[in-house]
Order: sequence, then structure tokens, then C-alpha cells
Amino acid sequence: MGWAAALHRARERDSERVWGVENSGALGKGFAQFLLGSGETAVHEIVPHRTAQYRKRGRTQDKTDQTDALAMARLLQAEREHLPRVERDDVSTERRLLSDHRDNLVAERTRLVNQLHAQMLQIDPCYTEQSGTLTSRTGIRYCHALDMPHADGVVQTRLLIVRQLSEQQLRVWDEIETVDTATAERVRATETPLLNLCGVGMIAAARLIDELGCAPRIRSAAALAALAGIAPVAVSSGGQNGHRLNGVHGTGADGTGAVGDRDGGAHRQRRAIGVGRQRERLSLRFGETDVMRRERVAAVGRTSPVHTFVVS
Repeated sequence: MGWAAALHRARERDSERVWGVENSGALGKGFAQFLLGSGETAVHEIVPHRTAQYRKRGRTQDKTDQTDALAMARLLQAEREHLPRVERDDVSTERRLLSDHRDNLVAERTRLVNQLHAQMLQIDPCYTEQSGTLTSRTGIRYCHALDMPHADGVVQTRLLIVRQLSEQQLRVWDEIETVDTATAERVRATETPLLNLCGVGMIAAARLIDELGCAPRIRSAAALAALAGIAPVAVSSGGQNGHRLNGVHGTGADGTGAVGDRDGGAHRQRRAIGVGRQRERLSLRFGETDVMRRERVAAVGRTSPVHTFVVS
């Protein structure tokens, strides 16, 4: 049954309809957005593990489309008021599509650079002294223009591959610039204050807005910290109390780094104030300025370990 047929059948049966869609941000996104675009207002997101909970309450443990549909219907009937509603796509969807496409292009460029580097090493192990880095257009153009007319057939074949890889990389480079331009236009249109934060550019700002959406679904700094995975979690053991980051190795109950830490004193210092490697990346991603992070790092040695979590 297609989307239109399912909607038509539901409208024939009931004047008031409530829809539940699993994975409305991924596999079920198309159907959920179709319903909203067709005028349906009560479209709720259902997390698959909640469906499983209600399915297990049935008489059998079978997992079929029919048992899943019945479980979702029971979940909607019992907890409809507490289930989040699916929102219609807005301009943040455009930025999300561009950001995802850019990530794919950057991954493709990295793959091409690695292949090009492998071929050039076989032709001239010291080629970088002439070409420079392959992450610049100058280096790529050097490889593309390389000509060795007196070389043997194997080298000529490698040169053919090098030219094709260089052309592909230059094309991907142009596509990334096009995506960056389109992303920058859409970010500027939002007049977001994120661009005023130190270290947050167009790409990072676009990702932040994509995560949060145009409609404010994050109601507090604490909720944003939880979404980022940087909310402090209490850790107590042997009468000693401490905190760590949710999903990130932080301090132990005694305020020290993790046992078996082999990353050196600098990393232990960062951990002593709740800043791990993942934490540092999340700081930039979720709007915490680099200045704030440096101030916390400088505080090590002056004060006892204090967990400070700042989300702008």
C-alpha cells in the first residue's frame, strides 16, 4: 500500500486520526513529511524500543508488521500526550542536507588524496619537495601536469591514474566550495549569534542550527548539555564523590584521571577539570568558546578539580 492509499483509507475510516511513525527522522521521514504536507496534524514520533516494550506485552513474542502496528497503536492510545510530535521540514532541512552532502564530499576528497599520494610515492618518493601538500590546489595541479615521456609503461600507467585522480579531486574541490557558498548564504539569513562565538564559522554554525532546528525544541542549557552528551553525571565510590561526563571519560570519584591513563600529564590535566578529547570537540560543536576552555585549563594547579559546564 502506497502513502496516498494509506492516507485515503484512514480518512475513510475515521474523521479524527492520530499517526505514529517510527524513525521519523530517517527511514520513516518521507511518510511523516507526506502526512504533514497532506494536512495531518497529529503525527507522533515513536522510538523503536518503545514499540518493542508494548509488543512484549502481547500474548505472543512474534515480531511481524502486524504485531508492530498493534503495539504502536496501543502505545499511541496510552501515551499519546507524552509522545513528541513530528515537525514539518523547514529551512534547517536545507542546511542539514548541505552539511551532510559536504561531509560526503570531504570524505571523497580524502579518499582521492590517499590514492593520489600512494601513486605518486611509486613515481617519485620525494615528490612533495616539488608539489607541496596534496591538500592544496597547487599540489594537485603539479601532479596533474606531471609528464615523464621517457618512463616505462608501468610509470605511464601510473601517470594516467594520477591525472584522473587529480581531475576528480579538483572537481570535488569545486563542489565543496559550491556547497560552502550555499551553506553560508542560508546561515547568514538566520542572523544567528553563533557566528559571534570565537572558533565558530559557517560550517559549525550550520551544524548547530541543524541539530537544534529553527523551532526551539531545546528549552534549557541543561537540556542542550544532555543532548550534546556533556551533562555531568554523579560518580560515587568508597565514600568519595565526583562527576564525569555522560559518555565521555572524565574524573573518577577521587577527582583523578582514569586508571591506566597512558596519554601523558597534559591530558590528565584536561581530565582533572572534566575536559577529555571528545569533550573538547563537543565544546566547539555546541557553542562553548575556546576562551572558556582555556580559562578552565589554566585553572589546573591553582584550585581543586571543579566541574564547570558552560553552554552558550
